[in-house]
Amino acid sequence: MADLVPGVQFAGCRIEAVVGRGGMGVIYRATELGLNRPVAVKLIAADRAADDSFRERFERESRLTAAIDHPNVIPIYGAGEDGGRLYIVMRFVGGTDLQRLVAREGGLPPERAVAIVAQMAAALDAAHAAGLVHRDVKPANVLLAEGPGDEHVYLSDFGITRVIDSQTQVTDSGEWVGTVDYMAPEHLQGEPTDARADVYALGCVLYAALTGKSPFPRGTVPATMLAHLNDSPPRPSRIADVPPGLDAVVRRALAKRPEDRFPSASDLAAAALAAVGATPATAGGERSVARGEAAPADPHAVATRVVPAAATTPLLAKTQVHPLPPPPPSPPPKPRRRRGRALALLAGGLVAVAVAGGAIAALSGGDAQAGGPLTAAESRGAAEAFARAYGAEDPRALARVLAVNVVRLGPGDVQRGRDAVVGEYRGQFANFAVRGYRLEDVEASGGSAGRVSARYSVERGAAPAITGRIVFGVVRESGEAKIRLIAAEPRA
Repeated sequence: MADLVPGVQFAGCRIEAVVGRGGMGVIYRATELGLNRPVAVKLIAADRAADDSFRERFERESRLTAAIDHPNVIPIYGAGEDGGRLYIVMRFVGGTDLQRLVAREGGLPPERAVAIVAQMAAALDAAHAAGLVHRDVKPANVLLAEGPGDEHVYLSDFGITRVIDSQTQVTDSGEWVGTVDYMAPEHLQGEPTDARADVYALGCVLYAALTGKSPFPRGTVPATMLAHLNDSPPRPSRIADVPPGLDAVVRRALAKRPEDRFPSASDLAAAALAAVGATPATAGGERSVARGEAAPADPHAVATRVVPAAATTPLLAKTQVHPLPPPPPSPPPKPRRRRGRALALLAGGLVAVAVAGGAIAALSGGDAQAGGPLTAAESRGAAEAFARAYGAEDPRALARVLAVNVVRLGPGDVQRGRDAVVGEYRGQFANFAVRGYRLEDVEASGGSAGRVSARYSVERGAAPAITGRIVFGVVRESGEAKIRLIAAEPRA
C-alpha cells in the first residue's frame, strides 16, 4: 500500500507528514478540514483491511474505544473506510513517546517514571471498566504531550484492543497481538487474557522507565518469551538508583500467575507512588479488575471490574462498574524449571500453549480419555513421538503428532499450520542426512498446559551432530496429545 503524500485529502483531512509506522499501519500528521484542527490519521495496513473478520472487529472496537472519555486516553474523532482503506482519526499529540525518551535519556528519575505510569494506570482502568483490554501496553504507545506544567500522558493505540469476556484469547485467526518484550506469560501461552495481562505489561513499562531497558532483554523473540515464562522478575535497583520498594512493586506486577499480581492498574500505581513517597501506603481494599475480589491493599487505588462483553454497550459513556460472571478456573501453578537458552533454527518455534487438557493418551503408553488435565507422561510421550518421527525422516509420522494449528517460529521466519510446518521439516530432511534424533534431560509437566523441555541431538551421518535446547507445548486434539508449539535453540 503506497503512502499518502503530503497535501492529499483523505477522510476529510489534509495529510501533512508521516509520523510513525507499525505492524498495524502508518500514522500521519494531518489537518481536519472541517474544523481546521491538527489530527493524527492512522491508516490500517492493506492486508489487515482486506480481512473481513478484522474489519468487523476494527469497526466494533473503534466505537468502543471512542466512547472512553478519559483525559489519559487519546480521543478518537472518527473512524471508517475511504477508498477501501480503513482509518482512524484521533487527536494529534505533539511531543515524544516514552520509548524515544528512554532511548535518549536512559532510565528516568523514579518520581518521573512513577508519575508517568500512574497516568497510564488511570487510562487502563478506564478501558478495563468499559470492557476492553489493551493488549499492547508498551513505551512506544505512551505519548508525552508538550506544554508547560506537569507532564501529560496519553495511552494510545487501542486499535488492537479486545472486548473482555471469559473466552478472551491471545490471538485472532492464529495471530499474535502485542509486543513480546511486554507480554504477560498467559498472553504468550495463548491462554485466556484479561485486564491483569495489561497490569503485567504496565509493570514491564515501569521497569523500562526506571532502567532504560525492558525487563527481559534476551536478543531474540523466542529467548525473550522463555524469560517471561520462566525467569524471576528483575530488580530495577540492581541497575538504577531507585528506592528498594520499587523492586517489590515490579516483582508483584510481573508475577507469572495473574492472581498473584496487582488486581488493577491503579493498585500497581498506588504501590509505586508509595514506594517513592508520593502517597502514603495504608491499609485498604484492592478490587480485582478481573474478578471483583477484595483483598488488603492501598485504598487510594481506583477499583474497577472488567465488564463482560455482552454488558459493555450501555457503559460506554459512564464506565460504570458491574459484577462479573464467574471466571474460568486458573491453570495450576507450574513448577520452576531450569532456565533454557534462547530458541532458533532446527525445530525453532513458539514456547508454550494454552490447552483444554486431557489425561494419559496412547502416546505415553496409558489409557486415553476425552478430557481432564494433561499428565506429564502424556506431554513427554508427544515429544518422544516427535523425536522418533524426525529421526526417521518420516513426514507422515510428524504430521500425526502435530496439532492442526501448530506454529513453528524461527529467528527470521514462521510457519503456521500442520502442512506448513511439515513442509519446513521436509526441507530440512532434504538438506540434512538425518540418522537419529535424541532427547536428553527431559523435563515434562502436565496440567492445563502440557510442556516439555530437553536437550536434543540430531545425528547427521558423517557431519557433526546438531545439539541444543528445545521446548514443546502440548495440546489435546481429538482426544490425543498433540504438539501445538515448538521452540529450539541449536548450540553455537
